[in-house]
Amino acid sequence: MRTVPSLGYDIFNILKASDWFAGVADDGLAELADAAQIRHIKASQRLNKMGDKTSSLYCLLSGRVRLSIIGRLGQEFALTELEPLYWLGEASLEPDGTRIQEARVQADADVMLLPRAAVFKVAESYPVVYKNLFYSGLRRSRKIYGVLDAALFDSLSSRLAQRLLKLLSRYGQPLDGGTLLAFQLSQNDLARLIRGSRQRVNKVLREWTEQGILSMRGEYYIIHDLGLLQTRADSND
Repeated sequence: MRTVPSLGYDIFNILKASDWFAGVADDGLAELADAAQIRHIKASQRLNKMGDKTSSLYCLLSGRVRLSIIGRLGQEFALTELEPLYWLGEASLEPDGTRIQEARVQADADVMLLPRAAVFKVAESYPVVYKNLFYSGLRRSRKIYGVLDAALFDSLSSRLAQRLLKLLSRYGQPLDGGTLLAFQLSQNDLARLIRGSRQRVNKVLREWTEQGILSMRGEYYIIHDLGLLQTRADSND
């Protein structure tokens, strides 16, 4: 990671728009902006790994980051893909705490770092920050429980369809005869995102290709029948 200039980012207004700092007056936001640093991180590098002791909160400004849990034998359970203006790293507010997730950069990213000391200083003047972080943690916990529920109880085919539909909601582009998933995604990536094996993912994708649900264009997927894909998502066969 290397520190870079502001690159034209409006740090003050990014802070002002954050749920974490809602209710903080302009002087407090200006103090946070003065303490912020921006770093550029190349794809495949880690923002942090599980067990790291860090002292900063992060805001993803550009690029894409994947949050995962890594097993003792190196197995990866991907929780979610983060997009710009997502805030993370609140675990660093616990002085002796460690990161409970790995954050790996999937596409070159600019990341804003806020030192823990600066956040605490502003929060002493504006305790609403603690309330904001509390409710943010509850919302994120619900999402994690949803991921675990799908991983434990839904079939691989259903999980795969759900994941593709979620990605299409962000990266889908209409074209003649279908919807392009404008997002490069290998079968290994899909397997990590749905907690399955590449071989089983490959088998399901071949079946869906034969059924006319989707096809490949280079390294991109084209979904030809969103209705059938939704049916697969809703089914647990």
